[in-house]
Amino acid sequence: MDALSAEQKQEIATSMAALALYDGDAEISSENIKTLLDAAGVEVEGFYPIIFSQFLTAEKITELISNPPGSGGGGGGGGGAEGGGDAE
Repeated sequence: MDALSAEQKQEIATSMAALALYDGDAEISSENIKTLLDAAGVEVEGFYPIIFSQFLTAEKITELISNPPGSGGGGGGGGGAEGGGDAE
């Protein structure tokens, strides 16, 4: 966590607060996110709870958990045959 910027730490804290509300079946609102962060003693810029509550709705979180974004290409192929060809 020490390598993260203050902004990144605030984003993570706000994301975790939204996920905690989701997990507790509570409304994911900017007020509830702020209340949870205040209770945890975490200070974030005032716009973070607003932005995250608009993006991380319960439906969006369910979608992200059920269908996570792709993680890139496949495992990569075998690297070609070793010593398999006749040299002329």
